[in-house]
Amino acid sequence: MCDDPTPLTTARIANTQRTLRLRAGFPCRWSVWSANGKGWFPRDTSPARDLDGVPYFHGDDLVLDVPRERLTIRAARGMEYGSAETTLVPGDGETLVELAPQRIYDAAARGWYGGDLHVHLNRPPRWVADSQHGEDLHVINLLPGDEGDKEAVERWSGRDLPWSDETHVARVDLAHHALGPEKCHDTVRKLRERGALIGYANAFHGPVETPEQLIGAGDPEYDARLSVVDAALGLVDSFCSAIGSDRAYRRLIGAGNRVAAVAGTAQRLGPIGRERTYAHVNGRLTAESYADAVRHGRTFATTGPFLELAVEGHGPGATLDLTPGSRVRVTGRVIGPLVENVRLLTADGELAAGPPGEVTAELTVNWPTYVVAVAEGGGQVRAHTSPVYLDVESRRVAREEDVTFCLRWLELLEELVRDRVSADYLAVMQEARRVYQSRLA
Repeated sequence: MCDDPTPLTTARIANTQRTLRLRAGFPCRWSVWSANGKGWFPRDTSPARDLDGVPYFHGDDLVLDVPRERLTIRAARGMEYGSAETTLVPGDGETLVELAPQRIYDAAARGWYGGDLHVHLNRPPRWVADSQHGEDLHVINLLPGDEGDKEAVERWSGRDLPWSDETHVARVDLAHHALGPEKCHDTVRKLRERGALIGYANAFHGPVETPEQLIGAGDPEYDARLSVVDAALGLVDSFCSAIGSDRAYRRLIGAGNRVAAVAGTAQRLGPIGRERTYAHVNGRLTAESYADAVRHGRTFATTGPFLELAVEGHGPGATLDLTPGSRVRVTGRVIGPLVENVRLLTADGELAAGPPGEVTAELTVNWPTYVVAVAEGGGQVRAHTSPVYLDVESRRVAREEDVTFCLRWLELLEELVRDRVSADYLAVMQEARRVYQSRLA
C-alpha cells in the first residue's frame, strides 16, 4: 500500500519557495533585480523602471517572490535621502532585508517643501499615494487629461486627497498649465483671478541662448515659449525651464518680469518628484500656503541639491528697495550630491563662484538688478533659485539687452503663430510688446 504523497509534495513546495521581506521603517522606493537586469516586484504591483532602467516600487514591509540567485536590493527615498544597497542569494522560505537610506538634508525643518506639479491624473490612486510617501514628496498636483477625469476633478476640487497628511499634500487643482494661445488664454485669466497657480507644463528642448534657438526648441502649442507674452502681462506665476533653460529664464526676469523659478517636465519616465519645486512656506504646509509661496517667488528648482540664497538675510522672492551706491552681502549655500560649482549671478553676470558649500560676496548696487544662486555639476544646472530683486528708488530691473531679447523672442513667436491664431490673440501679443517697449523708455 502506497503512502499518500500529498504531505511530501506540500513540504517540498514550502522548502523551495523563496520570498523577500523588505523593511526600512518608513515608505521607500525599493529596487530588486537580477544580474541580467530582470526586476522583481510584489504581487499586484505595476512594473516600473527609472531613467537608468532600474526597476522600482514603493512601500514598506513588503513581501515578494524571488528566485534563488544573486539579487541586488536598493532602498532610496527621493532627493533628500541617499540610498542603501546590498546583494544576497535568498535562502529557503522568507529572507528579511532591512535597509534604511540616510537623510542628506531635511528641507521641511527649514520651512521648505518640495512639490511635483505635473503628475497626470490617469495614474491609479494607490500608485500615486505610495509614490508620494515613498519619495517623501511634500506636494503633488494631479493634472486632468481628458473628459474621463472630469468626475474626479469635480469630486476633489479644492480638497486634499485622502492620503494627505501634515507633510504630504495631494491635490487635483493646485496648479493649472497653459496649453496654447487660442485654447487657454481666456481660461488662464479666469483661473488666475480665482487664485490658481498658472505656469507652463513643458520645458524647452535644446540650447536656447538666442531667440532663434529658443523658437526652434519645441511645440508652441504646449511649451514655455508663450511665457514671453504672459509674463509681461502678469498672467503666469512661474517658469518651468529654470533648470534646463536657465539663460532664457534670466532673460525674462532681467527684462522686468517677476516669475518664480520652478522645475517642470512632461517626460514621465522615472519616479515622480525627480525634479522638484521647493517653496518656502510661512507656517503650516497646506495647498494654499504652498501656492502662495510659489506665487511670491519663494522658490528654487532642483534635480537634487538643496540650494539657499540670502541677500542681507532675505531669501528668494524678496524685494529690497535701495538707494544708489548701497552695498549688500550675498550668500549662497548648497547641500547635496553632484554639485561642482555654486554661482551667484546678477542681471549683469557673475558676482561670485566657488566649490560646494558656501559662497559669499559683497555687491554695490548702483542700478536696479537681481541676484540668483545656481548650482552646477556635470555640465548641467542642478538647481536654480528665484531672484532676490534689488530695486533702486522704486525702479525695478529692466536691462536693455534682456528687454531687446524678449522683443525679438516675441517677434519670432508672432511669425510662427500668426497664421494659426485669431486677431484677438495677435492683439494680446501687441499688448505684451507695448509693455516691453515701455521698459526701454
